[in-house]
Amino acid sequence: MSTDSTRLSQAEQPLIPPRKALTGQVALVTGGASGLGRAIARRLSQEMADVAILDINSERLREAFAEMTSSAPSARVLPIHCDVSSESDVKSAFAETWNAFGRLDIVVNNAGLYRGGLIEETTLEQWNTLLDVLATGYYLVAREAFRGWKGTRTSGRMVFITSKNAVVASPGASLYSALKAAEQHLARCLADEGGPFGIRVNCIMPDGVIRGTNIFTPEELERSAARHGVKPEDIDEFYRTRNALKVNITPQDVAEAVFFLVSEQSGKITGAALPVDGGVTASYMR
Repeated sequence: MSTDSTRLSQAEQPLIPPRKALTGQVALVTGGASGLGRAIARRLSQEMADVAILDINSERLREAFAEMTSSAPSARVLPIHCDVSSESDVKSAFAETWNAFGRLDIVVNNAGLYRGGLIEETTLEQWNTLLDVLATGYYLVAREAFRGWKGTRTSGRMVFITSKNAVVASPGASLYSALKAAEQHLARCLADEGGPFGIRVNCIMPDGVIRGTNIFTPEELERSAARHGVKPEDIDEFYRTRNALKVNITPQDVAEAVFFLVSEQSGKITGAALPVDGGVTASYMR
């Protein structure tokens, strides 16, 4: 006759950690060594995804790799130097990711920079610099991802980090805004192209993310503050008070939204653009 005396009590039973949402999956994040990209890469890694972080800044790549692997020794992180405007760099980065991990499930198109000014003050060089990263870069990364996913019949997930400026006219930021709009429409087109293959494509539209980002040079930050009639040190507060919730948006806030859009919680969402802006009336859905 068996008795319960040999059974472990509930308190004595070994604790089995819950399976993380992205265990066994692989993510690639462009601009992944700083700002939004670094926060996104860290968040996906926390859910046990293996992460390839692509960035043009070698020093920041080393810092991001050291930080992520020291905070989570079991994390598998692959730092790759990559200029997203270079076709050969992008192809090489994707090949290196596939070779290292044997698969690719998630791509976050995030690399970015900002150049502002009234249209008559801008230069062709500024336009081409933004065009290379915000349009050509997003195109090259998306194209390589689709080639890989369709070739391996993988139901991939892609997130574009666009901007509130993709849908709201912003005087003094016309170059940046126009190219963010181009990114967003590209994502919508790709959602339709990818749908029959189970590929989901969505956008995140942040606004006013100043802390922890590097898209603003000190000169651009001064110019942006002057355009809004505030001092550079007050720009964070300006962005906070202009949204409905009166909150500051951080890279971590954007990373949480990305995680939602690459997780099974959003498994039936594609072609969407999710604002992460505290509620900017001008960008409300119409």
